[in-house]
Amino acid sequence: MYERYERQSSGKGLVGYIAVALISALVGGVSAWFVSQRSLASVAQQPRVVSSAPFTVASVAPAGDITTSSSDAVVRVVRRVAPAVVNIDTTYRPRRWSLPDPLREFFGPDVLPEPEPRQGSGSGMIINAKEGLVLTNAHVVKGATSITVSLPDKREFQGRVLYTDTFGDVALVKIPGGNLPTVTLGQSSRVPIGSWAIAIGNPLGFKNSVTVGVVSATGRVLPGPDGRPLEDLIQTDAAINPGNSGGPLCDINGNVIGMNTAIIPSAQGIGFAVGVDSIKKAITDMLAHGRVIRPYLGILYTEISSRIQSEHNLPSREGAFIVSVQPRSPASRAGLQPGDVIISIDGKKITDSDDLRRIVRSHRVGDTVVLKVMRGGRTWEARVRIGEMPEE
Repeated sequence: MYERYERQSSGKGLVGYIAVALISALVGGVSAWFVSQRSLASVAQQPRVVSSAPFTVASVAPAGDITTSSSDAVVRVVRRVAPAVVNIDTTYRPRRWSLPDPLREFFGPDVLPEPEPRQGSGSGMIINAKEGLVLTNAHVVKGATSITVSLPDKREFQGRVLYTDTFGDVALVKIPGGNLPTVTLGQSSRVPIGSWAIAIGNPLGFKNSVTVGVVSATGRVLPGPDGRPLEDLIQTDAAINPGNSGGPLCDINGNVIGMNTAIIPSAQGIGFAVGVDSIKKAITDMLAHGRVIRPYLGILYTEISSRIQSEHNLPSREGAFIVSVQPRSPASRAGLQPGDVIISIDGKKITDSDDLRRIVRSHRVGDTVVLKVMRGGRTWEARVRIGEMPEE
């Protein structure tokens, strides 16, 4: 599940983590609805970055030789990356309890004490020294009233949230820029299955901890905050624990391939990181537009199960079955209805719901696509102009 390491305000002991999204039912894999187009998480209304220059990523090293001594390679990665991996301490105030009106009238509005502030911690990584940009998970800083960013060299800064994207679980935190170490963002689309994966972070408050595993899978999709899908995830068996969230997952060359994000508490050796390709797009959009721009059709869809195939008399289980269509959405304007099956987009065959999600994401807002749709045993074509996913 999504986790934020939480400490008691008294400082006594470690109190586990709080769940930001429940994914414990996913041990067997994801078979729930995939929401291709739900509302975009609200973006934090914070000051813009001082510089308007476009975000740039340091050059990526070529693929490494996996015959290199593993231990030596990991040591080199840690020496290169760890100085830019920060600890993020947050203070936040839980929601105050409220009494039903009759009890409040009898006891008075102040009968319940104000909740004690709580502290949490997570990880982050510095991605821009000049501007002092720290990348972390949105759930690490969600609701924080104060943020302290600590570097391994003992420097501490007060941070403020610039932008958050709950949908992608990405946040940018601002600290004073200057002489800061940075990480290098790589490419998650080119990560081979079985390649080394090195996680660096601050699990359970143990700063600059390193765990090593392999990339178990890529392109995973899990229910994220508020039930919306978190996409482009890298699965790894490198140990990820509460407090690791926001820290880097690196390849054997020290390039960041993902940001540690989620775990399944009922399973071991299964952790997830948001792929860095999605993160780079989110950063670019945040700095340019103040929000992440996502293509949007406006449908809720699922894979075609044997039950759906039987109930709707479908010839095969290929395609994406539309469960609902949002009013005034691009899909609604194009005439799509619940029960329709999307067979292809621009001639690209849809074998399952992942195909539809991937193809839509490859387009820009404003593009027009041609959907081949099956309804009631006949097929027809719908021209759909892709819209922008609305904010909540």
